[in-house]
Amino acid sequence: MLISNNNNKTNSRITNGWELTRASVDGLVKDIESGRNEVFSSYLQTMARFPQYSARNVLLIAAQCPTASYLQGVRSWNELGRFVRPGEKGIFILAPTVGVKNGNQSQAQDKDTSKKPAKGKKAAEVTKEPANQPETQLLGFRGVYVFDVQQTGGEDLTQSRKPVEVAEKLAELTAFAQSQGMTIEYANWIAPNKGTSYRGTIRLLPNMEPAEAFPVLLREVASQMLYATQRRTFVTRALHQQETKAAAFVVCEALGLKSKTAFSDCQLYYGDSRLLTESLQVVHRTAAQILGALSPEDGAPAKFAQEVQ
Repeated sequence: MLISNNNNKTNSRITNGWELTRASVDGLVKDIESGRNEVFSSYLQTMARFPQYSARNVLLIAAQCPTASYLQGVRSWNELGRFVRPGEKGIFILAPTVGVKNGNQSQAQDKDTSKKPAKGKKAAEVTKEPANQPETQLLGFRGVYVFDVQQTGGEDLTQSRKPVEVAEKLAELTAFAQSQGMTIEYANWIAPNKGTSYRGTIRLLPNMEPAEAFPVLLREVASQMLYATQRRTFVTRALHQQETKAAAFVVCEALGLKSKTAFSDCQLYYGDSRLLTESLQVVHRTAAQILGALSPEDGAPAKFAQEVQ
């Protein structure tokens, strides 16, 4: 479902942002209920293209411009040698407003004045100590507009991506699972299953080729991560399995792997739009964390992404 965006006054942007988010979920629910499951798949594909954005902003992007692939603000596009074409409407998202906590400087001064003045060599050492960095805090969110590359013109962007080596990604995924406290074992007796997991222990069928082993290990890693996620709502085993498949689909889609087809039939809506929203959030968080280990340029937020998240 497409939702048109309007560049209204600043004081109405936050309200529009939350309304757009709710409307995005409602539109997704209506499409699913009417049998248009391809809209849900399109949303997961948008999530795969923008894992560095928040789940809420992914909803906003998918609702306003589902074909978006690369977003920047007007100033950032100008710095890249490109310009936003006249008449193009911005994609509305929410950006955090961050401020410096009050009282940190005075607390530091009180701490310093409470000490006796140092003399000689000690005084020189004290002067070398770096000043405390100010502590920041989230003040709220503000509405900003970004534009997709297809809305711009100018210099060509030199974007090249190396082909994915599945064996390399399998090794990275194995290392990531172990860094999360998971144990990976190999056992023939789990056949005909290719992989199982329970309480942090993952068992795989031995001697699988990397292209076969990667999606199996990915599924089990995502499953264990989702099990460990604290939830506001009780989650059934069926929904957990669907969330696992959705997270694995997003990772495979972001990496450009054909094995995504094994997870393409996932479904997260079971009659509760609030639960759907929660599921989308945990799927997004899980996939982004895995991508951060396998493909840092995708999973790790860039400077601009941090500003608009």
